[in-house]
Amino acid sequence: MKEALRRARGALGELSRRFGILSLPVFYLALIFLDCSFRWVYAGAGSTRLLSPKTMLFTACWALLATALVGLLPRLGRRIAMGLLGVFFAFLVILHGVMYNVFGHFFSFADMSFAGDGAKFFSWTYFRLPKKLYFFVAVFLAMVAAAVALARSSGLTGRRLWIKRGCMALIVPVCIGAIALTHQKLMPRADVLTWDNRFDPNSETEIYREFTDANRSMKLTGLYQYTARNFAVSFGIGTDTRSVQELTDIFEGREEPAANELSGSLKGKNLILVMLESIDTWLARPEYMPNFCELKENGVEFTDFYTPLFLSAGTFNTEIISQTGLVPPAAGMASSGYSTNAFPLSLANLFGGKGYRVNSFHSASPGIYSRGSVHTNLGFEKYHSYVDMGMDEYQLDSQMLRAFDIMTAGDSFYTYIITYSGHGPYTEEMGVIAEPHLEAAREAVSRSGITDTPENMEEYTRAVAHAMETDEFIGGLMDRLREEGLLEDTAVLFYADHYGKYMSDKEFLNRLKNAEPGTPELYRTPCVLAGAGLEAGKVDKPASSLDIVPTIVDLFGLDAPMNYYAGESMFAPGDGLVPFPNSGWYDGKAYYSGEGEMPQNERAAELKRRVEASMEAVRTDYFREWGK
Repeated sequence: MKEALRRARGALGELSRRFGILSLPVFYLALIFLDCSFRWVYAGAGSTRLLSPKTMLFTACWALLATALVGLLPRLGRRIAMGLLGVFFAFLVILHGVMYNVFGHFFSFADMSFAGDGAKFFSWTYFRLPKKLYFFVAVFLAMVAAAVALARSSGLTGRRLWIKRGCMALIVPVCIGAIALTHQKLMPRADVLTWDNRFDPNSETEIYREFTDANRSMKLTGLYQYTARNFAVSFGIGTDTRSVQELTDIFEGREEPAANELSGSLKGKNLILVMLESIDTWLARPEYMPNFCELKENGVEFTDFYTPLFLSAGTFNTEIISQTGLVPPAAGMASSGYSTNAFPLSLANLFGGKGYRVNSFHSASPGIYSRGSVHTNLGFEKYHSYVDMGMDEYQLDSQMLRAFDIMTAGDSFYTYIITYSGHGPYTEEMGVIAEPHLEAAREAVSRSGITDTPENMEEYTRAVAHAMETDEFIGGLMDRLREEGLLEDTAVLFYADHYGKYMSDKEFLNRLKNAEPGTPELYRTPCVLAGAGLEAGKVDKPASSLDIVPTIVDLFGLDAPMNYYAGESMFAPGDGLVPFPNSGWYDGKAYYSGEGEMPQNERAAELKRRVEASMEAVRTDYFREWGK
């Protein structure tokens, strides 16, 4: 055995001496191969051609730069560096695939602000990636391993070795210069930027400047330039900031909305805001959620309501929007900013200023998304976790009713509730939620007419069971409000934090929602306003989570300038308009996804301007000095 190993090492050494000169070319080709194969697997994720000259220039230069830097290292350092870079980029490609599988977009360093909290909901189902992606990563790692093995000997000695090192040293500044020049070529000149209807979000310069559309940015720049620029943009390195006066001009330039017949109609009444975790349109069916569907029939249903996601942390995304009326920036801001920045126009601050008791309730611990400090900073008196509510099992929404008396304490109250039971994954990992309702869910699903693969149907059935637990809470909450004589003086608004993104098979999810490519249907979610003596009705104009705060401010007659919010009251006269990330929008007739030729729409351009200004205001803590 020892003799065989000795011979093998000798053969490897001889191979390395003969072909060691190929180590760096093999490593270079491995880097090129990984980028091209990765972008080919996800060819439908962006609009840029696979072999775009700019993309390939970035990729070729970064691969050559990495190879040259590795080539300048001593033999052992070279082998270690090759191995580390190979493992890092292989991991990064898999991470991009997982993020795309779960959220529909590639990884961004901005996601790291919420990575620790998101990891608590890890599931192996998220790794159901295209098999060819795993194959290409394996080939890449094999090529890197070959380069490392060949690097046991350089194959060069004496003068030829020094010539090689000189060439490597010369390549480094050349590659850096080429990357910098291509970067400058893609960056638009400051004097041609506009926010009017001439804005073209499909131009390469706009995609590159904003760098918030991860999919198109990846296809435009390639894996390596994307990594470098995304890191810079995510952490605000070299980011231009609008001045306070520029933001003020944008906000003040918007006309105050006209009053409507419901303006001030709920003044002085109580409010309970309930954000439903992952309750999607395909779950809001009478056989699955009878209590919620009864509210849809007897309350005010917003039939064309959407939840756009600007952050990968979807729940936190909608949480911030629906409490502040502002849009969280996709990059350039740490999550700690929500615990320290000023939000004087948040609902908690506005209701608190009117003498209301303002409290928030969610079963998760205060450390998840730093809710304990974030909610206090938003103006809530206290964030109540499962411990404060006396829950035995934090995953069961129905147990939150144990805190009903705290939720409704005071002469006037504003209570914010976030449910939990709708959360995925819909597997045995979350069996605590599903088991009490699994038999009923199987019976209901068998009558639904929904069919698919056994794996998808099992996941679908468990999702239904999760929704049944949330519906039990909804029914219990409304019953208690009636029993305590509070319902006539209490409005309850139910809305979802995001669509049901935890289904593993995204094609199956699209079929459940009847979401065709090129439509906004994926983001459509339920939204119902009940109680407070409101008459049943349907509001059919397009609306979104950005409109929740302005709607409440309008209905309750709160003292806040509406032009500082990104949205508008859902009862305001005129047609609605819904913004989506990456310059997309929907006006009830036309949907623009952010790709292809943009229809001329001045309202959409103005809405984009508001959304961008809102993000900038949050990122720069604009409201810290506001009103002083």
